Amino acid sequence: MFDFVLSRISMIWMFIFFLFFLPHSIKRWKVLSLFGICFILCTVCDYFLILQKSSVIAGIANILLEGIAIQLTVFAVCKYHDGRALFVGLTGAAYVLLGGMIGKGIHVFWSDRFFAGLLIASIANFFILLFLCIKLHRAFIRQLERQDSIWIKLCVIPLLFYFLVYSITIWPADIDECPQNLLGAMLMMVLMLVSYTILFGAMDSYEKYQRQKYDIVLMERYAAGMRQQLEIMRINNEKNAILRHDMRHQVMVISGYLHNREYQKLEKIMEKTLSQLEELKSEIFCENVAVNSIVAQYAAQARRANVEFRCEADIPSTLPVDEVEFAVVLSNLLSNAVREAGADKEHRGMVQIYACRVKEQLALEISNTFANEVEFGEDKLPRSRRGEGHGYGSRSVQAFMRKYGAVYDYQVEDGLFTVRLAIFLMKP
Repeated sequence: MFDFVLSRISMIWMFIFFLFFLPHSIKRWKVLSLFGICFILCTVCDYFLILQKSSVIAGIANILLEGIAIQLTVFAVCKYHDGRALFVGLTGAAYVLLGGMIGKGIHVFWSDRFFAGLLIASIANFFILLFLCIKLHRAFIRQLERQDSIWIKLCVIPLLFYFLVYSITIWPADIDECPQNLLGAMLMMVLMLVSYTILFGAMDSYEKYQRQKYDIVLMERYAAGMRQQLEIMRINNEKNAILRHDMRHQVMVISGYLHNREYQKLEKIMEKTLSQLEELKSEIFCENVAVNSIVAQYAAQARRANVEFRCEADIPSTLPVDEVEFAVVLSNLLSNAVREAGADKEHRGMVQIYACRVKEQLALEISNTFANEVEFGEDKLPRSRRGEGHGYGSRSVQAFMRKYGAVYDYQVEDGLFTVRLAIFLMKP
C-alpha cells in the first residue's frame, strides 16, 4: 500500500513540475483535465501492478505503458511537438525519483512510519522543485525556445539516470531487500540535479555570448554603412569646394561666350557644370537614416560589380523595431543579393528593393538574379555554399522575425530569388 500511495504522490508532484517547466499553448483548465485523465489511467495501472502483486515482467510493461501515457499527455499539452516535449517529460519523470527514494528510505528503515515517509517524500519534492525553480527555471524556459536537434540527444541524460536508479532500487535489485543501495541511488539523483544546473548554465552563458557577438556584428555592419556615407559626403565636399573655386572663372567664360554669341561652347560648359552638380547629389533612398546608409552602401557595391540596382523604398524615419537590427537584417539580405547577382559573368545581374507601407505593416521585398542553383537546408533556409562560418544571414533574419512577430518567406521563380518580409508598424 505504501508504494502505491507514494507513486500517486510522486505523480502529482511530476504534474506540478510540468505546470512550471512545460510551455503550453492551451488553456489551464484543459491542461489540468489532461493531467487528471493521465493520473487516473496510471492509477489504474499501478493498482493492478502493486496491490495485485503482479510479476516483474508485468511491472516493467506497466512502467513502459505509464511512460507512454505520460509522454503522450506532455505532447498534447506542450506547445513544442518535438524533442523538447520529450526532454521535459523525461526530466519530470526523473525529478520525482529523488523525493520518492527519500520517502521510501524512511519507510524501509522505520517500517512503522507510513505517513511520515509520505510526508517527507512530499516535503523533499517541494524543496527540490523550489531549488529547480530558483536555479534553473529561467534558463530552462529560455533554452526551450531554441528549435534544435540537440534536444533529442539531451534526452539521454534523464533517461540514463532513470534507468540507473530503477536498476538499483526496483529491478533487478529491490530496495526492500538491498536498502544499502538507497545511498547510491540518491547520490545519482543529486548528480543529475547538479548536471542539469551546470548544463543549462553553460547553455545560457553560451547564448549570452552569442548575443553579444551578434550585437558586435550589428554595430560593425551599421558602422560600415555609416563610414560609407561619410566617405561619400567627404568626396562630395571636396568636389563642392573645387566647384566653388572654379565657379567665378566659369561665370566669366560663360559671360564671354554669351557676349560673342558662341552658343555651342556655352551649351557644352553648361552640360559639364550640370554633370558636376549631379555628382554632388547624395543618394536618398528612404527617410530612415540607418536604412538609407545600408542601401547606399550596397548600391555603390552593386555599381562596382556592374549589377543593376533598383530601389523604391517607402520606409519611415522611425520604426517600431530596433533600427540597427533592422538595418543589419537588410544588410545581410542585400549582401547575399549583390553577391549572387554579381556572380553571373554572362549576363548583367540585377538587384531590386521594393518597400511600402500597407495599412499598419511595412512590406519589404528584395529580388535578385542568380547564377548558381539555390540550395535549401532541412530548416528550409537557403544554404550557404561558402562553407563553415557563413550562412548566418538567413538565421539572423529568422531570429529577428521571431523577436518582433514579423513574417517572411523565400521564393525562387523565373530566374529571380525573392525574399519578402512584413513588419507590423504598430503592435497587433
